[in-house]
Amino acid sequence: MSRTQFRRGISLLFPILLALAVWSLPARLGIGAEGAGAKTLPVSVMLNPGKRPEPVIVDASHHRVYIGTETGGSVTVVDDRTNHILRTMPVGREVEDLALDPTGGKLYAVSSVLSRLSIIDTSTLRIVAVLQHQKDASGVALDPSRHRLYVTEPSANAVTVIDTVTNKLIGTLKVPGQPIGIGVDTTLHRVSVGLFKLHRVDVIDESSDKIKGSIQVGIRPVHPFRVVSSTHRLYVLNSGSSSLSIVDTRALKIVRTLKLGRYPEGIDVEPAKQRIYVSNEGDPGTDKNSGHTASVIDLRSGRFIDTLSTPRGPDGIAFDPNTGDVYVSVEDSGRVAVIHLPARDR
Repeated sequence: MSRTQFRRGISLLFPILLALAVWSLPARLGIGAEGAGAKTLPVSVMLNPGKRPEPVIVDASHHRVYIGTETGGSVTVVDDRTNHILRTMPVGREVEDLALDPTGGKLYAVSSVLSRLSIIDTSTLRIVAVLQHQKDASGVALDPSRHRLYVTEPSANAVTVIDTVTNKLIGTLKVPGQPIGIGVDTTLHRVSVGLFKLHRVDVIDESSDKIKGSIQVGIRPVHPFRVVSSTHRLYVLNSGSSSLSIVDTRALKIVRTLKLGRYPEGIDVEPAKQRIYVSNEGDPGTDKNSGHTASVIDLRSGRFIDTLSTPRGPDGIAFDPNTGDVYVSVEDSGRVAVIHLPARDR
């Protein structure tokens, strides 16, 4: 090759190299769309809570982490200071969702296969009551001031209403459209129910049990729902459209929609830290998942701060403000990964 040919080759190659460098810049900086620039962080601990863990919830005031398992049919309790398992309680197969009342000292776990609601005393870590006949129980949400607990029953197109003082069924709300996710704005006393088949959220007034309004969200909204009552915001994961809908529960309208990774499954919201954490499972309702990331989103701007690498098949996710750790249930391998986050992610 002559010197002239060499120079001509370099001149043709340079724009291509420059374009590639510019294109890859967001990934190397960890910004932009989910999946770009996934940050690999060391897993501090791998917990073994039982087969196919799914929902995870943190009780920061009592240094506890609660993990529900599907095939294991249990709730496992972890001390967040040591990450030692304190107790594993059998509650029935397919633990789908958890609701916590830290003031009242109760944890509520729904098991879909046995159509069961288990009530756990968080001070003694004992099951104090079991309610049957929650048909295909899926989502659970609580309004402590009204002493009401709500459980979605997708196959019955209904929401069961339970008195948390007497632990008795006090009503059933018919909600056609396969209700799954559910959350309560405890300031407005409004219950938001996600209708999986209709791609919609119906908002019900607790005083009248009447629908206040309906909001079209993304495709196939799933549990868990997360509500920040102080700002009247509901956070809905739409598995089918791989998106997050942020709903104003007072105005009954969507205020922002964010594109996420493929088939998001778990979410946690930390209003004090202004962060949203989402796990990207990768596949819709299968037992073998391809996803391996979690997204960290700024609550104020809606911008992605980081995309974190996780073990394959992330499902439930919960942030612990005590430790700066995020707990990610890894459904396929039966583990929960504990990842210590850098300052920018918390």
